Amino acid sequence: MQSTIPGEAEVSKNEIEAVVAEVKAGDKQKYKIIILQFERQMYTYCYYILKNHTETEDAVQEIFIRAYENIHQYSRQVSFSAWLYKMAYHHLINMKKKQSRWLKLVEHVQEQQPTLQISQSEPVVYELLNYLTAEERHILLLKAVEQYTFDEISEIMGLKSATIRKKYERLRRKLMERISQRGEMKHGTLVGTNGIR
Repeated sequence: MQSTIPGEAEVSKNEIEAVVAEVKAGDKQKYKIIILQFERQMYTYCYYILKNHTETEDAVQEIFIRAYENIHQYSRQVSFSAWLYKMAYHHLINMKKKQSRWLKLVEHVQEQQPTLQISQSEPVVYELLNYLTAEERHILLLKAVEQYTFDEISEIMGLKSATIRKKYERLRRKLMERISQRGEMKHGTLVGTNGIR
């Protein structure tokens, strides 16, 4: 589910469960291990939804605070990772609801800020993500980036697994059509669809 980050030791699922048990038992210092394990993935997930570094940093911090405050509610029915992403999903949905009336202003400000260029394809990725609804972005990121199963995404988002699967198929078609349109508009030919399967 979680991708390995070069230079970082990946903590196994069982080790995370042991750390969670220690935190629940009162060892507050062990929570640092959880933060170190999930911080980068959580940042990436939140950034693709919020598209703003400052808001993302605040959201990630708030998610980890809420997870710590509610860790006693976690049970091993789902992985800790899925539980954490569920918390993040609901926090981001609430943030987006609060921001909805200011969305145009926020987007205008974001356009004025310089963006960090990692690769030539990054603007295309952002354009495609902007083409999706917030719910579709959540599903795409959880499935394609974090590689959760439809059942796990169902648990995170509180929707039926079959519903998630249908929505994922629809968003894939939507992206393929958009990529096709972009290719026809810019090059007169179709652009490849690598990465969206």
